[in-house]
Amino acid sequence: MKLSYPVSASDSQVKVQAFCGEYEAAFEWLAEHGYAGVEILVRDPAALSVERLDGLLERWGLSVSAIGTSPMQVQDHLFLLHPEEGNRREAMARCRELVRLGEYYRAPVLIGKYRGQLADLPGCREADLDRVFREICGFASAGNIRVLIEPQNPDNINNLNTIGQALDFIRRLGLDNLGIQADIYHMGITEESVADSLKAAGDLVGFVHMADSGRMVPGLGELPIRRILQALEEMGYEGYLSMEIRQWPDSRRASALSALTLKYLHDYQ
Repeated sequence: MKLSYPVSASDSQVKVQAFCGEYEAAFEWLAEHGYAGVEILVRDPAALSVERLDGLLERWGLSVSAIGTSPMQVQDHLFLLHPEEGNRREAMARCRELVRLGEYYRAPVLIGKYRGQLADLPGCREADLDRVFREICGFASAGNIRVLIEPQNPDNINNLNTIGQALDFIRRLGLDNLGIQADIYHMGITEESVADSLKAAGDLVGFVHMADSGRMVPGLGELPIRRILQALEEMGYEGYLSMEIRQWPDSRRASALSALTLKYLHDYQ
């Protein structure tokens, strides 16, 4: 079981479900509390110092588990589907740079709400969604990088809400490097059985966001976390479990408790 935790890049000035405003200190804390990976949440790839990040990873024995987009949408309001062409263009340009980062770190690029909303407007239709993922995956295939769709519940986004919908989309496009980022919190809302849906997705699951109901620390809510961990083992998942939880009372205590509860639930099944 490999644990990961999200850390916002230092140029991000918005609060998301990650270490925010503690860029360097986060690496030390996570390394000392049972984490193997860091999910880097990028705002502007051009502002991310790879040299600085490499130094922190080497110093604390961590790896980049995945590359996320939360600050781009939350702070800069960029989306791959958007009625304004300039917004779409900038979103795609940054996404291409994320793919380059993914190639460097051998890490998948995660696309959740960043994909944007479907609408009967130029640049926002289903054909545009197909085109966007074909373009990103085509660019990513040169570096053998996976692009992962995060299904989210309908309160967040109006497309690809369930694991089944994401599977149908991936199979229809036929892109070998397109997979699924499974978010346990969202799955608790959209799926009849989180464990069964994970197994249905199988090896298309390339990354897992771990959380309990209400974005609580895993094991403190109503979801069957122990059964979910069993399902991941049964399907042969060997990737990261990355926390996407409420940062309560703060990121340090939330991350430390998450590592403890997951280890307990995993080791004492």
